[in-house]
Amino acid sequence: MTSMMVAHPLPLLAILLQLLLSCLPALGYSNRFFYQDILNGNGNGEIHFNGVKLHVDSSQPSVFALRGSNATLSCRYWYEPELSSPRRVRVKWSWLPVMGGHETDVLVAIGPRIHSFGDFRDRVYLRQDSPGDASLVMTELQLNDTGRYRCEVIDGLEDKSATVDLELRGVVFPYQPPHGRYNLTYHDAQQVCQEQDSTLATFEQLFQAWEEGLDWCNAGWLADGTVQYPITKPRSPCGGLGLAPGVRSYGRRHRHLHRYDVFCFSSSLRGKVYYLQHPQKLNLTEAQQACLNDGAQIAKVGQLYAAWKFMDLDRCDAGWLADGSLRYPITNPRRNCGPLEPGVRSFGFAPPHHKHGVYCYSAVVVFPYQPPHGRYSLTYHDAQQVCQEQDSTLATFEQLFQAWKEGLNWCNAGWLADGTVQYPITKPRSPCGGLGLAPGVRSYGSRHRHLHRYDVFCSSSPLRGKVYYLQHPQKLNLTEAQQACFSNGAQIAKVGQLYVAWRFMGLNRCDAGWLADGSLRYPVTNPSRNCGPLEPGVRSFGFPPPYQKHGVYCYSAGSNTHCI
Repeated sequence: MTSMMVAHPLPLLAILLQLLLSCLPALGYSNRFFYQDILNGNGNGEIHFNGVKLHVDSSQPSVFALRGSNATLSCRYWYEPELSSPRRVRVKWSWLPVMGGHETDVLVAIGPRIHSFGDFRDRVYLRQDSPGDASLVMTELQLNDTGRYRCEVIDGLEDKSATVDLELRGVVFPYQPPHGRYNLTYHDAQQVCQEQDSTLATFEQLFQAWEEGLDWCNAGWLADGTVQYPITKPRSPCGGLGLAPGVRSYGRRHRHLHRYDVFCFSSSLRGKVYYLQHPQKLNLTEAQQACLNDGAQIAKVGQLYAAWKFMDLDRCDAGWLADGSLRYPITNPRRNCGPLEPGVRSFGFAPPHHKHGVYCYSAVVVFPYQPPHGRYSLTYHDAQQVCQEQDSTLATFEQLFQAWKEGLNWCNAGWLADGTVQYPITKPRSPCGGLGLAPGVRSYGSRHRHLHRYDVFCSSSPLRGKVYYLQHPQKLNLTEAQQACFSNGAQIAKVGQLYVAWRFMGLNRCDAGWLADGSLRYPVTNPSRNCGPLEPGVRSFGFPPPYQKHGVYCYSAGSNTHCI
């Protein structure tokens, strides 16, 4: 085949496209940038039709991940025959939700310029590890991210694409609201699952749960608008003894008129679910307040199922949950704890004045902070500002108390949100209140907010971005470290961000690195020799001179390149 190239003036097709583009602003169309670049062809006004064929493929058509984790959806493009010089192409990722509807734009890129959209903004970027790599990196995965993603590559008038299915691993659970069986329209079902920190389950997720033993005789909505139920032990009221085990289906039902139960889906947690140790049983209102007093909140049904599935929560005590139901999780079945198989047991919705235990959910990390100018130098208002600068807030007493119960041991007194000054001791010793005192949170009481000076305890919640140790060919001083993160499409991490990454993302690195406040720290989740004390924590080397050379921890809110 002979090649044909049309140079200036532009061919008739391109001229017509130009005329069309000139009209688009009047129609409110704002994406002219991308199509203008396509008209440029190879960058000098030429459009090629020379027999070169564009290919797009994904090496992994299905990806499985957990909520809160990162995932890479592979996509690669190449030419046959191979080009002698690179061409500028447009890469577009779109998403078709598992519950149907229209494809939604996720990300569009031309060269180094990237724009992400909607709920994906600042959570996605292109990997671009090698020529032709258009893989999509997704951070902080959310429950509703499940679906089919399309990688589309456009070069001039050529347009090729490949698809990747993203599926979250998790736990499926049946849900019936307080007002009884078969009371939910499709939209009610969506809302109910969302209220329980979950989302509507897909058929694939329900089928997986059935394969793992889920047996439930009440039909429930799924994400695609069908109504189904899983049976592992055929019986008369559940389709009859004559049918084989499987997922029974009522097919698609009217989303506004028909009413059923629902199957919800939850994935991993960033926080912790626990049974509150309380001296007495509580009614529902008291249970809600008791969790708040403990620096937490009453747990939701999806959170309890996730803790049972992923954290092996096992407790033979029924407790209140946020929806007013009474449940308990069993991973090690035993006598007097219900059926002899693992699961979350339910007593339904007890009258709210009844007295029971309660399951709480906590998702904060508390850390002590001492500024560069030394110990006990912060007024209350200084302490507020310092925590804010570290992407955190002043910790409450309840949060500090919970951190103490989890092992926080710190001998310097610090401000709390209520204006008191306290410090947590798990190992009594002479300089920290004396050996004669029992472990606990020591208190100096309320102090004068303008005159008295102490350290501070800050509190941070899970973040949407990512903290990472920057791979750099050489060590850096503080100024170079800040610039290196910026050059990598990120910023130097703050102390609160490092603590959150350690606590909730499992960041484990035995390399000290600069942080934004000029301190030098590193996070250890798996203690080992030569990495400090033999317990998890964030190690600190204080505030070294800024000219010293070290590594650096960066924080990226999503994209690793500058946006348009």
